[in-house]
Amino acid sequence: MLFLVPVTVTMHNFWAAADAATFRLELLLFVRNIVLLCCALLVARVGAGPLSLDAAMEPRALKADSAA
Repeated sequence: MLFLVPVTVTMHNFWAAADAATFRLELLLFVRNIVLLCCALLVARVGAGPLSLDAAMEPRALKADSAA
Protein backbone atom coordinates (compact mmCIF):
# COMPACT_ATOMS: atom_id res chain seq x y z
CA MET A 1 0.00 0.00 0.00
CA LEU A 2 2.84 2.39 0.79
CA PHE A 3 4.32 1.69 -2.64
CA LEU A 4 1.16 2.50 -4.59
CA VAL A 5 0.61 6.04 -3.33
CA PRO A 6 3.87 7.67 -4.51
CA VAL A 7 4.02 5.59 -7.69
CA THR A 8 0.48 6.53 -8.64
CA VAL A 9 1.08 10.24 -8.19
CA THR A 10 4.52 10.38 -9.82
CA MET A 11 4.22 7.87 -12.64
CA HIS A 12 0.64 8.40 -13.79
CA ASN A 13 0.34 12.18 -13.87
CA PHE A 14 -2.46 12.38 -16.41
CA TRP A 15 -2.90 16.10 -15.78
CA ALA A 16 0.39 16.77 -17.64
CA ALA A 17 -0.36 14.62 -20.69
CA ALA A 18 0.50 16.10 -24.06
CA ASP A 19 -2.30 14.59 -26.15
CA ALA A 20 -5.73 13.03 -25.67
CA ALA A 21 -4.60 9.41 -26.10
CA THR A 22 -1.89 9.76 -23.47
CA PHE A 23 -4.33 11.53 -21.17
CA ARG A 24 -6.83 8.66 -21.39
CA LEU A 25 -4.15 6.00 -20.88
CA GLU A 26 -2.59 7.72 -17.87
CA LEU A 27 -6.02 8.40 -16.37
CA LEU A 28 -6.93 4.73 -16.77
CA LEU A 29 -3.70 3.61 -15.11
CA PHE A 30 -4.16 6.18 -12.34
CA VAL A 31 -7.68 4.96 -11.58
CA ARG A 32 -6.50 1.32 -11.72
CA ASN A 33 -3.87 2.04 -9.06
CA ILE A 34 -6.45 3.79 -6.88
CA VAL A 35 -8.73 0.74 -7.15
CA LEU A 36 -5.82 -1.58 -6.26
CA LEU A 37 -5.04 0.59 -3.25
CA CYS A 38 -8.67 0.48 -2.09
CA CYS A 39 -8.80 -3.30 -2.48
CA ALA A 40 -5.58 -3.68 -0.49
CA LEU A 41 -7.00 -1.50 2.28
CA LEU A 42 -10.22 -3.52 2.27
CA VAL A 43 -8.37 -6.83 2.61
CA ALA A 44 -6.18 -5.35 5.34
CA ARG A 45 -9.25 -4.14 7.24
CA VAL A 46 -11.60 -7.09 6.80
CA GLY A 47 -9.22 -9.95 6.12
CA ALA A 48 -9.31 -12.56 3.39
CA GLY A 49 -12.03 -14.59 5.11
CA PRO A 50 -12.90 -17.92 3.48
CA LEU A 51 -10.42 -17.26 0.65
CA SER A 52 -7.41 -17.19 2.97
CA LEU A 53 -4.89 -19.96 3.40
CA ASP A 54 -5.72 -20.10 7.10
CA ALA A 55 -9.35 -20.92 6.29
CA ALA A 56 -8.26 -23.61 3.83
CA MET A 57 -5.93 -25.20 6.41
CA GLU A 58 -8.44 -25.06 9.27
CA PRO A 59 -10.35 -28.29 8.41
CA ARG A 60 -7.04 -30.17 8.24
CA ALA A 61 -5.98 -28.83 11.62
CA LEU A 62 -9.31 -29.85 13.16
CA LYS A 63 -8.97 -33.38 11.75
CA ALA A 64 -5.42 -33.66 13.06
CA ASP A 65 -6.48 -32.46 16.52
CA SER A 66 -9.43 -34.85 16.71
CA ALA A 67 -7.31 -37.80 15.57
CA ALA A 68 -4.70 -37.19 18.26
